Amino acid sequence: MKASLLKKHLPLLASLLCLGFCLCVFGGVWLLKVRPAQSKSTSVRVSDDYSLYTENLEDSLTQTFSCSEDLYALAFVFGVTEVQPRGEILLTLADAQTGEVLAQSRGEMGNILPGQYTGLGLDRVVEGREDAYYTLTLTPSYQGEGRLSLGYSGSPAEGVELTADGQSLEGQLALLVTTGQIGSFLSQYYWLVALALSLILSLTLWAVLALRPALHRLYFVLVLSLGLVYCLVLPPYSAPDEQFHINQSFSIATTLTSRLPLGSVPLSETYRRPSDQNPLLQDQNTTVFTWQEFADTLLTRSPDSAGDFQLYTEMQADDSDMLYLVSSLAVALCFVLKLGFTPTLVIGRLANLAVYALLTSWAIKKAPFGKKIFACVGLLPMSLHLAASFSRDCLTLSLAFLFTALCLDAAFGEKSPLKPFQWGALILTGVLLVPAKAVYFPLAALFLLIPTARFGRQAKRSRLLKGGFLLLCVLAFLSSGARYTIAGLFNRADSAEELAAQIETMDESVAESWNLEEQAQNPDSICYSPGYILSHPAQTLVLVGNSLIENSEHYLKTLVGGKLSYYSLDLSWGWVLLLYLLLAFSLLPEPGERDWPRPSGRIFAALLALTCMGLAVAGCITWTPTYYTSIYGLQGRYFLPALPLLCLALRPCWLSRSKPSGALPALYMAFANAGVLLNAFLAILAR
Repeated sequence: MKASLLKKHLPLLASLLCLGFCLCVFGGVWLLKVRPAQSKSTSVRVSDDYSLYTENLEDSLTQTFSCSEDLYALAFVFGVTEVQPRGEILLTLADAQTGEVLAQSRGEMGNILPGQYTGLGLDRVVEGREDAYYTLTLTPSYQGEGRLSLGYSGSPAEGVELTADGQSLEGQLALLVTTGQIGSFLSQYYWLVALALSLILSLTLWAVLALRPALHRLYFVLVLSLGLVYCLVLPPYSAPDEQFHINQSFSIATTLTSRLPLGSVPLSETYRRPSDQNPLLQDQNTTVFTWQEFADTLLTRSPDSAGDFQLYTEMQADDSDMLYLVSSLAVALCFVLKLGFTPTLVIGRLANLAVYALLTSWAIKKAPFGKKIFACVGLLPMSLHLAASFSRDCLTLSLAFLFTALCLDAAFGEKSPLKPFQWGALILTGVLLVPAKAVYFPLAALFLLIPTARFGRQAKRSRLLKGGFLLLCVLAFLSSGARYTIAGLFNRADSAEELAAQIETMDESVAESWNLEEQAQNPDSICYSPGYILSHPAQTLVLVGNSLIENSEHYLKTLVGGKLSYYSLDLSWGWVLLLYLLLAFSLLPEPGERDWPRPSGRIFAALLALTCMGLAVAGCITWTPTYYTSIYGLQGRYFLPALPLLCLALRPCWLSRSKPSGALPALYMAFANAGVLLNAFLAILAR
């Protein structure tokens, strides 16, 4: 009886134990790392020159200064006599125009470190004003023989009056003003993330044990929940090149909500509303103050009217707008609703995340085998980081996963003829994927694996229909902006002389915008164009060899998520190895699971995946200047769209587990992502 009762309530008990364990871990991290960091602050150096020191201060010192920021504390550079001064020092801050006392501070002189900035916190925050002008007064109360002096500059400063013991001095104090403090907000934000992760992990464990949900359903919920936490830990502008993707989404949204024609915004410019500016958020380097600004502006409204926009000389990401339609429509909706900059950024990200979750979970459902592989690759930290961003890679990954799964289902799934909806989904996904990025064009050849029987009444025309599909993909590619990139590669100059000749035939403004004349004078700035690669094979091989030697760590980490944000969050190799182990675990087939019916299909799929990866490497080589010693810009994440297909082709089919693993890989990936997010949080905290 007790055994059956325990078995009945085991999922709930396990979930509660998991929740308690997570809260204990997060509580320990809070005590050790987060709580001490609540003293973090931002400061402005009013003056950093302390080449001179005043005479020993006996009575008082006063100085005027201006600062438009909020004032939390003032820091000075003190000098001391041979005997450390004892007693208190009183800081009084007053309005220089009215004489009203705004704030005070008392400090123990025994805590002063000579020659370094020593801060005095104000008893109340002084709100900044554009025309704020202050008078500070330092009054010591000594106990003993020790005396203080203060560091100041010897050069005059406009509008500054410095007086020490009634004697006027020329110059200004070395003064550091604290303009912001993170305080208890940091703990509140940390516990928001910690509680979210704890609930996700405990509820996922309960669902796996009690409900045993289908993998694609569990995956869908995990992508949405974990992706939301990624948005909290890594706010907008943190993903690779996200600022350019945001620029493109906002420019398209501007054309949708104004009278501008679609595609009218030049690639070198950006359109968005005048109020869509926030320097703290528009920074790739996430800090604790980015979180504070993110939270403070999350519910803001925009003062701009419908159709208002402003031109900025900021680059967009791509000639084609197709992969930005989801985020652009979400941003346009926010424009119509007059939501502020921050909520617009969040909703644009969440729109991409929702589409990624929908398409990739559909891919898992339709995959005839290897569902765990699709789930694990889709839940890699790098995949989720891209999915919860404005990056076009979000939809590229989604389309690649879905097209691969649909082709495998059509080729190796049921033997009955495909229905019109299945054909429509397959063809539409392939046509959308091909122009997304040229390097993944080879995936379209998976269509050739579909057997004749699946064409139903059109079985006799199967070869013609397969050729027609590939032709349709070619036409889709040629009609997109990707063709300009390919044409530009083959039209690129292979020497300074060829470049100089090209400059003579093109518009002067175009040559100036791309800085071509300077490149023509510097032969080393020529890139590895296809012509250069064919005529200089030795140099190209050296470039590839140096890249493997110098950057192999970067490639391995950026594939799974060992480097997040703009690769500025470098996680330890322990997490990277864990992610690779989980990926290897997903390769183990389930007992009775289908597999490739013929080795030829497995080999064909492996060649297609390797071709995609090779084209990604070749594409990066062509953008590498000849004076570089390694391939410029190559990242492991470029291999993600072809990774499930490669894993499916190379997985050891002779191995199987004694018991079905079901949704365990997804559960393990959830725990791994929680650890990665916690480490990312602590890495940002240490900045």
